Amino acid sequence: MPDIQQLVTKALNDPAFVKSLVENPASALQSIGIEPTPEILEALKGIDAASLQKLAAAFGKDKAA
Repeated sequence: MPDIQQLVTKALNDPAFVKSLVENPASALQSIGIEPTPEILEALKGIDAASLQKLAAAFGKDKAA
């Protein structure tokens, strides 16, 4: 799942991207080459930046960098 790893890496290393992902997920995903499917957008709906960074950290532990 290279898309997930790419998303996690970006979220861990770029606070501005996290903010963008919260405010406009479709645009943020497209900016890193990920197609914003309805499933992905639904999963991101209503998530706040702190929760997203926490999730990325848990998902990316020892995998992203």
